[in-house]
Amino acid sequence: MGREQMAIEGRDDALAALRSALRTSAPGGRLLIVRGDVGIGKTRLLDAAGRRWRARGTRVAQVRGRSRATAAEAGTDRYGVGAVVDALRQDFDRFGDCGLVDAISALTRFRQAEEPAARFPAVAAELNWVFGRISSRGPVAVLVDDAPAIADPVPLLQAARRPGCLVVASIRPDEAVAAELLDLADEVIDLDPLADEHIAALAGDDLDESVHVALRAALGPLYGNPGTVLATVEALRDRGRLVADGDHLRLDDQASICLPYDHDLLLRARRLGGLGPRLLATTAWLGAFGIDDLPAVADALGEDVAECGRTVDRLVENGLLVGDVRGRLCCLCPALAVSAVAEERAAVRCLAGPAAEFPKPALLRETGGSPLAAAPAQPPSAAQSWSATESRIVELIGMGLTNRRIGSALGLSEKTVESQLTRLFAKTGCRSRVALVAAANSAGSLRGAALRGRSAA
Repeated sequence: MGREQMAIEGRDDALAALRSALRTSAPGGRLLIVRGDVGIGKTRLLDAAGRRWRARGTRVAQVRGRSRATAAEAGTDRYGVGAVVDALRQDFDRFGDCGLVDAISALTRFRQAEEPAARFPAVAAELNWVFGRISSRGPVAVLVDDAPAIADPVPLLQAARRPGCLVVASIRPDEAVAAELLDLADEVIDLDPLADEHIAALAGDDLDESVHVALRAALGPLYGNPGTVLATVEALRDRGRLVADGDHLRLDDQASICLPYDHDLLLRARRLGGLGPRLLATTAWLGAFGIDDLPAVADALGEDVAECGRTVDRLVENGLLVGDVRGRLCCLCPALAVSAVAEERAAVRCLAGPAAEFPKPALLRETGGSPLAAAPAQPPSAAQSWSATESRIVELIGMGLTNRRIGSALGLSEKTVESQLTRLFAKTGCRSRVALVAAANSAGSLRGAALRGRSAA
């Protein structure tokens, strides 16, 4: 029971909105969209709402967009019929309607037909009949998790809403079908990142506070994403990176933290083809680069500059690259940068070769150095000593705070914070806030990680 309660930590407002929507759904039906990034907790929220409603006697049809049926029959099951069949079978006893046996059989036949587009009217009519039947005996909640995984989810959602059901569908903000579903919605719940105390409760009380400090610095804006934090902590446990220290666990002496191999951001990069991960690793190695530097980067990688430009645009669209305070592009967070460099050692070797092989772009001309001069700086332990204020500023940067908020937290003016950052950039050689956090967080730094990878290769 305790684990179930933790699974919805910090989502009381969202659960209250769902309860209210159920009360107001009949008789006209209601479509509520739950919107949030991968790992933000959409599935947990729907599961928790389903458990609570079932406990109170409400019938629930839990439709999984990525059910086994839809995954196996993606080419023919355009309207998610297989997912509906799975949901009806799972909750058949709760619906208490023997007439659904015929409906399940009919839907199964539709799912197996060879021309789904030609049978749309019949599929829509059968879905209308099914949801009308199960809603005739009282309130029904239809929960469609990951609705855009269904090729065309609109007929399903409309068929469920029409007879008076509350339909709750989860989506990601960046999905192509999101705009269409939002136009149909009666209400939208946006899941924001969780507060630090809720993340700490989810991760477990056995973690030392220093682990959370390191996670905040490594994950940056992803630290409020419960799925990312839990997966990263699990990966650290699996790799033996968490060691006992009294009653708590702390990180071992390896300071760098990377994203889990199957994290959604890394999967997005791989889906862009070979050039996407290489450019991501290049950005991580350089710390940041401007558009004016793209020809030099393309030349070093042996790629067409126009294609590199298009791929950079796609990396930005997918949330992998973001603009830093100086208008250059950098990785979303240090953990992503570490992962990118580790996966693309060959691309890093192109940049780490003799300086003559890599024409100096603008950011390198500023330093007058080789490509290595633009890499994230050495860690604090190997560089000049940092003051307590400087260390605290970088820690707060890793938590995603602006200069103004950092100043408020430390009792400094925004101008003083900017001056401190200017000195830190000069002291460390970092070219971005992300690189600065990476340097502070990594005793091996990105440069050290890449050089270790080169020697291993």
